[in-house]
Amino acid sequence: MPEVARRTAALVAAAVMVPSLAGCWSGFGAQTSQQANQAVGNGTNLNTGDIEIRGATWVRNTANPLEATLVATFINGSDVPDKLVKVEIEPVSPMGITAGALEVPSAGSVRTGYWSPNFVNAFQVQAFPSTFVPTTFTFQNAGTVTGDVMTVPNTGQYAGVVVSLAEQAKLQKFVDKASGDTEEDTPVVEKVAKGKKKKAQAQEQEQG
Repeated sequence: MPEVARRTAALVAAAVMVPSLAGCWSGFGAQTSQQANQAVGNGTNLNTGDIEIRGATWVRNTANPLEATLVATFINGSDVPDKLVKVEIEPVSPMGITAGALEVPSAGSVRTGYWSPNFVNAFQVQAFPSTFVPTTFTFQNAGTVTGDVMTVPNTGQYAGVVVSLAEQAKLQKFVDKASGDTEEDTPVVEKVAKGKKKKAQAQEQEQG
């Protein structure tokens, strides 16, 4: 199986392994709550330099509301890589980024928090449910941008988001193990093409 397919399979399996955390979310009928409960990724959009931030949303742990992880997609329009080196929120909270910084490939994108082993975490979120948190993103090349990012619970549309640091570590270990498998299976399309080629060669030999 190709590496990309293995990674996807690993993430799917890991997500299934991680139990959903039940809990109540006050203010569920609020307008901002309804907006937050739309499809994953419907969040804040920001730009700085050649970097676009799409669908930024803080997903909180219902078992520990002070703990949150960022769901977002970072798009790099430059022909050189960039790095997300710092994320800050207000009120100030201890923060963490997987591996200390998140590389955004040139002319490419990277995700955090959802279908990804990359995480941006906040450990002391001081905000009411379904409210906005001022969030500042700092990139190595693209500079800094600040915007209001909504907080939502890890329920409903966001139930698949792994918020707990312990569970994130398990997920990263699971993905790393799958990525370390060096056995490469031939893609189905390639197998079919090779089969057709062999059949054609055999027919040519018979005719010759």
